[in-house]
Amino acid sequence: MLFKNQFIVRVLFLMGLISGIFFARTIYAGTLSCAVRTSACNGGEVEIFEIQSTANSHAGLPAASYNNLVCCTGVTGLGNSCSGTYATALKLSGTSNAHVRQGTLANYPSATNACISVPSGGSVSVGYQATNCSGYDTTIGSMVGTTNSHVGDGNWAAGTTKICATAAMATATVACSTDISSISFGTLSENSISTASPNASTTMSCSNTASGCTLSIQDAGNGLSPGLATTSPAYLINSNSTTLSAGTEGYGIQATTTSSGNGGSLSLNMAYNKVGNDVGELSTTTVILASSTVDVSGREVVVTHKAAISSLTHAGSYTDTITYSCTAN
Repeated sequence: MLFKNQFIVRVLFLMGLISGIFFARTIYAGTLSCAVRTSACNGGEVEIFEIQSTANSHAGLPAASYNNLVCCTGVTGLGNSCSGTYATALKLSGTSNAHVRQGTLANYPSATNACISVPSGGSVSVGYQATNCSGYDTTIGSMVGTTNSHVGDGNWAAGTTKICATAAMATATVACSTDISSISFGTLSENSISTASPNASTTMSCSNTASGCTLSIQDAGNGLSPGLATTSPAYLINSNSTTLSAGTEGYGIQATTTSSGNGGSLSLNMAYNKVGNDVGELSTTTVILASSTVDVSGREVVVTHKAAISSLTHAGSYTDTITYSCTAN
């Protein structure tokens, strides 16, 4: 017979997470694509220059008020700045009603250059080829010579020199690390709510992601379990949030972020932004724990685990495995 004052439940919380550091790398470059639009670029497109007509035309910089606009898209952070990481698509003799020359040539005012730019760490290149833009992402337009030339769209037959471009954003890098691999509740009592020690801490960093990064969490499926479903219920909470009470079985987490690190801040899932004895559930599906909308460096998420048992909870050693994952947005 087991008396209450002899009742023992030992819990070892295993954090089967990111052992050491987890890296996820991907290219947020897309494929540069350019087209001539009438009157206005489509949403999300960037205007590079304007032409009076699609063939044998004079050119102008953006806002020249022509009806044919060379618009580009497909690369996050694409712009038309002639500073930072950029390439000169064309040099214009003036801001409007202008002849053009290739971007590698001198003697036209630099203030009237038409450029393609990408965020720092990316790459952009412009070239000029006969007939087609094979080897490049896209065709910007056509011209009849290297300098003092008229210009048209990519389909202008007489424009045998094609203006070509390729652009890419920098490689996105995501890194997460944890300071521990396991935590423990020690001995639980039906007369109190227990907090595991130490807290689980994950440090997040991401760069060149355009939209930040996300830390997600997933329970292995049993909650706090002795591995014998017939001897004890799992401790997995079945709602987004609950208040633990001594003497009633329950298990969940709270999360906070620290002010350490640089860049943007982390936004917590409100289901875990709890205090006191309020906790959020650990789900068998992947759930966002915290995220940023911009690049961050060394931002930390601290997770606190809490559990409670009842007089009917069977004695034993209970474990749980939690998986964390970091991804770029």
